[in-house]
Order: sequence, then C-alpha cells, then structure tokens
Amino acid sequence: MFQALRNRNIALLFSGQVISIAGDLVLFIALPFWVYQLTGSAMATGFMFAALTIPQLVFSPIAGVFVDRLDRKRLMIASDLIRAALMLCYLVVNTADQVWIIYLLAFAESAVSQFFRPSVMAVVPNLVHGEEELTRANALLGASWALGQLGGPALGGVLVATFGPHAAALFDAGTYVISAMFVALLRVPKREPTAAKLNDARQAIGQIGHELLEGVRVVLARPVLRVVFVSMAILFLSQGIINVLLIVIVNEIWHVGATEFGWFVSVEGIGGLLGTALIGAVAARVSPKQLVIVGGVIAGLILMVIVNQPSIYVAMGLIVFAMIGIIGFDVGLTTLIQMGSDDANRGRVSGLMQTTMAAAELLAIGATSLLADQVGAVLLLNIAAVLFSLGGLAAIFAPSAPKNLVAPNVAPQPAE
Repeated sequence: MFQALRNRNIALLFSGQVISIAGDLVLFIALPFWVYQLTGSAMATGFMFAALTIPQLVFSPIAGVFVDRLDRKRLMIASDLIRAALMLCYLVVNTADQVWIIYLLAFAESAVSQFFRPSVMAVVPNLVHGEEELTRANALLGASWALGQLGGPALGGVLVATFGPHAAALFDAGTYVISAMFVALLRVPKREPTAAKLNDARQAIGQIGHELLEGVRVVLARPVLRVVFVSMAILFLSQGIINVLLIVIVNEIWHVGATEFGWFVSVEGIGGLLGTALIGAVAARVSPKQLVIVGGVIAGLILMVIVNQPSIYVAMGLIVFAMIGIIGFDVGLTTLIQMGSDDANRGRVSGLMQTTMAAAELLAIGATSLLADQVGAVLLLNIAAVLFSLGGLAAIFAPSAPKNLVAPNVAPQPAE
C-alpha cells in the first residue's frame, strides 16, 4: 500500500483526505449531540441524519455530469472551499429555534460533497500506471478513512466537551482549507473537453439530462459495471440494516455502553489500516475481482459470528479480520468501476454509484425500522451478514475489466 506514496500526486491526495476526513468525523460526532442538546428530541436528531443522507440520492447523478464536464481539480478545490465556508455558518447557531440552520447546513455540505467524491474517483486513474498501481492507490486512499476513524471521533468528543460544538465546526472548516491546498498542488493531466458548451438554461437542462442518461447507458451496456452495481447495492442493503441496529447490538447483544462501543469503533480503524496494508501488498498477485469475492465472503461470515456471540471483546478481535475483508471488497469494487469506465464518463458512473448506494441504504433502513420489532434484531443482523457475502459472490459474474481503459500517468505534460 505505502508504495503508492512514491507517486507525488497520490501522496498529496492521501494527505489531504486524511486531514479532511478527520475533520468530517469530528463534526459527525458533534452534530447529533448538538441537535439533541438544543432540542432534547431523538426525532430531531434523526432529521439531521436524513439531511446528510438525502443529498446522496438527489445530487450524486447530477454531480457526476459536472465531474465529466468540468476541470476536476478545480471542482475539488471549489468543493473544499465552499464546505469550509458552510462550516463557518454553524457559528450563528446558539438556540433551539435555530436548529433548522443545522439541518440546512448539513444538507448543503452533503450536497457539495457529492461533487468532490466522484471527482476523486474519476481523477485517480489519471495519476497512476496500470491496474496494480491503481489498486494500491485505492487501498491507500481507503486507509485515509481508517486513519480519520482512529483520531476524528475521539477528537470530536474532546472538542465538544471542552469548547462546545462551534469548535468542531471551526476545526472542520480548517481541514477543508488544508485539503484544498493539497489538491491545488496536484499535477493533473489536462483533459480535452468532450461535451458541448451550454448557452442557455433550457439547453443546459436538456443537455445535462441527456448526459446523465448517457451515463446510465454506459453502466447498463458494460457487464463489469452492471455486476459491480449489483454487488454495491447488496452491500448497502446490508449496511442499512446494520446502521439501524447498531444500538441494539451494543445494548441487547453485548450488554455494554458507549465507552466500550467507542473502543470497538477504534478497533475497526485498526482493522481498516491492516486491511489497506495487506491489499497493497497483494495488489500484484490478486485481481480486483478476486478482492471483491474473497473480501465479501470472508467479511460476511465473520459478521455472522460477531452478531451471534455475546461478548464485545470477542467482537473486537473478530472485527479486525472482518475489516480486512471489507477493505478488500471496497478496494476491489472501486478499482473495477474505474477500470470498467473511461475518462469521459467516469464522473457520471461514480455519481450513479453514490446514488445506488444511498437508495439501497435508505431502502434497508426503512424496511429494518418496520420489521425489527416483529422479527427481531438478531435475525435481521444475520440477514445483513448473508447479504454481505452475497455481494461478494455476485462479482463471480463480472468479466475482467479492460485494462486499456486505465489512463496512463502523463504528469510530465502541461498540468492543470
């Protein structure tokens, strides 16, 4: 994995992502506590999570169109700076009757993020040489989430307890600015414009709709993308079930509190780091398709054991190995999507992937909320574990992605 750091562009992107993700997790810890402190309402806190999730469903496909149209480096910088400005707006919130501002800012920040994430996925293949280096780069960028998970939540708790939620918002704003600085240093190969210019609003709406449908056609026309999207949808059905029942796992299966659960989350981060290191080490010998299959099956089987035993300490040991499988699954899917699309449509494919993930997760959240009391949490958690393994097995039907679709690194040419 760390071999990818020899690539200057990937090292810069990784550094910015670690800092930015840590800031995001600081605020992610702060916001629900803040809303609950202001309102005393669990429902109000749920609205905040909805404000963060809905933009993934609504804006991701449109964002993908703009990622394919615009200068991706500048789009990432603009996204970071806009999000930094939004974080500063949290400073005006002080009373319960202003909680709507938190919802609005959370929605807006999530909407802008939909332009940043597909940009990263679309630009990475242009910064590397071939499948092996692409897999290592994706593994390294996956490690940024694990590193952020190790430090971000704990720091968020300290900031909120010591200085209040405004401090968390200020910290997150600073991390977005730093991320923008790292992105500005990237040497991204120039791209020739592939879409017609938009001259008026009516033409713009029609052209954006046309290009969005083009992205859908790409996904449906390429067998590797069809299979990958099915695998991803199954995975996020599983994830939605688990998210709803997290508190049930803690209280009714493991019989522990928030402190022990915090340890569990930290151990997840350690497993994520080990997983990314392992994936980087085997990138030359294992294909992305194999990573998806093996990672999904192993993670699903381990998750089944975790939810059917009563000790959080046993779960901590097992989650390390589950996270290795989860990282393999995620890196493999990301690499297959990048290799199965081309530079002209990779943003739209990535945006549609985000939409698929959000739709599947929201569907599972709704179904789980309705069924949990009737059928029991343990049964649903076992279904989630089976779904995870099925998501991996679905990749058996994926053909090998054409390697010529990975753009070479042409950084010595004039850069953006």
